[in-house]
Amino acid sequence: MKKAPLLALTLAACTNVAPPAPRSARWEDASTSIANPALALVCNEAWENELRFDPIFATQQNDDRYHGVLPDISRGGIRTKVRACRVLLERAAAIDAALLTERERTSRAMVVEHLENKVRLAELGMQEWTVDPLRGPQVSLLNLALDQPVETTREREQLVQRWRAMGRYVRQHAENLRKGVTTGRIASATAVEKALGQLDLLLSTPIWDSPLVAPAVAGGTWVPLARGETVSAVAHRHLGGAKHQDVLRLVNRHLQDGTELALGTRVLLPSPEDPLSPNERGRFLEEVLEAVEQEIYPSFAHYREVLAREVRPFARGDDKPGIRNVPDGDRAYRALIRRHTSLDLSPQEIHAFGLEEVARVRAEMEALGAKLIGSRDLFEIQDALRGDPTMHFTSAEEIEAVAKGSLARAEAVVPAYFGRLPRADCIIVEIPPHEAPESTVAYYREPAADGSRPGRYFVNTYLPETRTRYEAEVLAFHEAVPGHHTQIAIAQELEDLPLILRYTGSTAFVEGWALYTERLCDEMGLYSGDIDRLGMLSYSAWRACRLVVDTGMHALGWTRRQAIEYMLDNTLLAENNVKNEVDRYIAWPGQALAYKIGEREILKLRAEARAALGPTFSMAAFHDRVLENGAVTLGVLRKRIEAWIAAGGATLEG
Repeated sequence: MKKAPLLALTLAACTNVAPPAPRSARWEDASTSIANPALALVCNEAWENELRFDPIFATQQNDDRYHGVLPDISRGGIRTKVRACRVLLERAAAIDAALLTERERTSRAMVVEHLENKVRLAELGMQEWTVDPLRGPQVSLLNLALDQPVETTREREQLVQRWRAMGRYVRQHAENLRKGVTTGRIASATAVEKALGQLDLLLSTPIWDSPLVAPAVAGGTWVPLARGETVSAVAHRHLGGAKHQDVLRLVNRHLQDGTELALGTRVLLPSPEDPLSPNERGRFLEEVLEAVEQEIYPSFAHYREVLAREVRPFARGDDKPGIRNVPDGDRAYRALIRRHTSLDLSPQEIHAFGLEEVARVRAEMEALGAKLIGSRDLFEIQDALRGDPTMHFTSAEEIEAVAKGSLARAEAVVPAYFGRLPRADCIIVEIPPHEAPESTVAYYREPAADGSRPGRYFVNTYLPETRTRYEAEVLAFHEAVPGHHTQIAIAQELEDLPLILRYTGSTAFVEGWALYTERLCDEMGLYSGDIDRLGMLSYSAWRACRLVVDTGMHALGWTRRQAIEYMLDNTLLAENNVKNEVDRYIAWPGQALAYKIGEREILKLRAEARAALGPTFSMAAFHDRVLENGAVTLGVLRKRIEAWIAAGGATLEG
């Protein structure tokens, strides 16, 4: 799963987002090879709007103009964003197609699709009834501390500015949910309960230990200062002498507060490698602690109060988890299907496809199970794997080691199957503790645009004894190489594509590609054995089940329990993973449909190309053609591959 803000409408207004900034030298020409001046201008402005209206995304791309601000998700902010999108849509529609090359027509179609999706999502008003345990502010803001730069004086000032703005941002979330209650648009009860648990943990965490304070600690160590104890005693005990107490007082300005000293507090021992002077470190730390204590924690307490007192009493119960139970939910679900699959499909036809896929993959699992454990009964196969402690990890270190080993093996083999590979590296990172309990098993985050940060494969090491060994390899291949990292990093490095198309795109393409590579890795000989292949089949069944349970809950009236039981019955997934996944589908209607639908189209196109080109068919050439235009819609992908087939497998121009 590529981790991206698909449902969070990070929209802007002048109250919270910086006004239009001069174009950064970092993006000298966001339209790159677009020759048509009108289309080039649309592409440039679409990219600048993407950064301005989503300053968190801008920070992930290391655009220093926006490090100090946050999105505005108020109604005014949404209207501002929608107006900007509509203006660009009108200008794109006015461009004479006859003046565009084939590549430019593809680019225009993709930019239009991107802008129309933003308008559709904004009009759904999902921010007024979505409570999200995976991407809500109680998770996303804490994660922001991982990417926020603090090397220069200006960057540290921007962090403080952004941290002070978090209070307003969190209150906007609360206000949006209040508006939803007045119109009968209410979140899922399970989502609310999970978010409340996360907020309780957040608010019970001493500010010293908050991830939001970590950037100001810079590798230093907090130690206790007991009530009535002197700073000189701390300096003597930890730094070898009372003479260092002046340094500690400069770094820890809160020690000037007599009340803190009387009650007992903590002292930061700065890292020996701290690049800042004690005075600079102290000023920065003081401002961050103040923002967390006086702005961020109170705003989260307010958010919790709204959830508990105003949303929870009216929340949709587990018997009605789907979007169909929200006013105008059926229309909203259709719009989300279109957004995530890039196709006009009905919930009923998706559900039917899902049932067919589940039956097909289940038969494969039963056949392989007969070979491994001597039984074709899926329930016996499940019991043999889920109940065997040797099929589960025993430590976080084991999980990380398998992830690293799988990535290394894949990187060694992929050159034989791809003509083009990404320049950016991919590294393994553990999902942070504040996020892990309610998170998925893994996710991927793309490299920074300027190369300052590699691609990151985040693995969940929480409760390692619940993490299955037999699914670890397929997970790594999906999230890293040749899955998400290969596709997304290549897209970012397509220098002849407009930036807006390198960094955005179709969910069905992104997730369909990653799912396609799971089976591809079997063709590449990457799985260690039949147990790992069984994990691959379990993951295939998991994605097929998504088609059934997502449409089941959001269109056909399924309960949360029905969805959980269906997935437990038809996959080898652990129960904790199944529950978190079902809750993800409740919070993100339609997103889970993208995987199998995208994979189906890529497999169809490969079969058609192989049949048409015969002995001249090249797997590497096919993969290069699929990836050479970024994350296009499935309709655009089909047109491009059909044109490549018609050209006899030759490289296409334009």
